Amino acid sequence: MPFQTLAQHRATSEASPTMPYITRAWYNKVFLSIAEPALVHDQFGMPATLPKKTGEQVVWRRWNKLAVNTVPLSDGITPTGKTLVYENVIGTVYWYGDWVGITDVVDFMHPDNVLTIATKRLALQAAETADTLTRDIINAGTGYLACLTSSSSGVGARVTVAIEITAHALKTAITELEGNDAKYFMGKMGASTKVATEPIGPSYIGIVHPHVVHDLPALGSEWIPREKYASGNVAYPTEVGKFRNVRFVSSSLAKVWASEGAAGTSGPTAASVFRSSHVTPNTAADVYSVLIIGKEAYGVVKLAGSAATYYNAAGGNSDPIHQRSTAGWKMARGATILNDTYMKRIECLAKW
Repeated sequence: MPFQTLAQHRATSEASPTMPYITRAWYNKVFLSIAEPALVHDQFGMPATLPKKTGEQVVWRRWNKLAVNTVPLSDGITPTGKTLVYENVIGTVYWYGDWVGITDVVDFMHPDNVLTIATKRLALQAAETADTLTRDIINAGTGYLACLTSSSSGVGARVTVAIEITAHALKTAITELEGNDAKYFMGKMGASTKVATEPIGPSYIGIVHPHVVHDLPALGSEWIPREKYASGNVAYPTEVGKFRNVRFVSSSLAKVWASEGAAGTSGPTAASVFRSSHVTPNTAADVYSVLIIGKEAYGVVKLAGSAATYYNAAGGNSDPIHQRSTAGWKMARGATILNDTYMKRIECLAKW
């Protein structure tokens, strides 16, 4: 059972010279912060909230366009006409949850408020779980490009990915989304009179890993870092810049396929070129996802009232002498791709 006991705390602290066991020595109770990733994948999905007692699925309906009719009308003859056609996209919610247990001995003797710490860590775990679930679903889309060389990208296997993000791959993805009439996010925001700044127009969103962010300035003059946006433009919290009409936001939760890329001993396809301090020659490099997203590319489903945190005080039939308390969370949620042609996944290496 995952109950936090005093023995567990003692074992952990005695194994680490930087954390004294309970009151053996004074320590600063202003706790060190932990790494908290930016949660961006849910942010750009089309939201839907499923009411209680209405099942486990949400249906999005798309009425398809009518084919263009270029046949002239004949005098006095009624044309055949067209039939409206729609398609449904279904999003299903699933239940997720987790908990931790704390014994009464820990509650009485440990100098930290372990329950408060557990509650905060569980809340962060729930948020990261939600974002990761959405990330994995939208990264399974069929539209992708593999970065092969600086001037070519294709749809080969992941093991063919051999270079960092390129302007060629981004231009290809943008062109395909525009050709599919993928919608932009946000309206145009005005420029200012400030010298050497750029206005932000209607844009697609790019989700990128921090390791890939360092490669973006190498895209050339069309890369505009966030600090050069015109005053009055509102950036997303983790926005790093834009390339043409794609605004990039960074998150360490962006999808990474470990050791699935190209390998080599020299030249531009060598894994050692891209991660010289992390990968030995002839081993495969990590592959990073760069998602280029149009509006309504995917949907995020929540069940109304399902997201909750729980605290069970010590006691109950299974705890007659009040030795154990628990804290936990539970939620029902899901995500689904609504239009695969409104989203493109670029797979690349990272030179970091």
